[in-house]
Amino acid sequence: MRPAEIHYLKYRPLYEEAIKTFVCEHCIDHGADGVCHSKDPQSCAVFRYLKDLVEIAFELHERKVEPYAQAVRQRLCLTCKNSSADGEKCGVRECLDCALDRYLPLVLEAIEKVQSTLAASKN
Repeated sequence: MRPAEIHYLKYRPLYEEAIKTFVCEHCIDHGADGVCHSKDPQSCAVFRYLKDLVEIAFELHERKVEPYAQAVRQRLCLTCKNSSADGEKCGVRECLDCALDRYLPLVLEAIEKVQSTLAASKN
């Protein structure tokens, strides 16, 4: 297992809770009933790819959205069933129904919050 994967598995509950706070609370698919009503046929992309998103952030060491978005497109969109084989076309993304694409800055913010909290607790 890679260090980033071990890190994610160890702190998964913290990342999931941060996503619920930073992303789900602002998501248009988050219902008043507290349930996700994502139009993505594969379910919420943020949770589906959370391990990969944390690993990308862990590996990049750069907290700017553009390099992170580029890495996500190269690594995740290519494997997503909603996307074309080259990762360039995606009906879900083009209809603005991909939570991963729509809320990527908030996802990054949530991941950064967990990582900074963990770093502070080590000091």
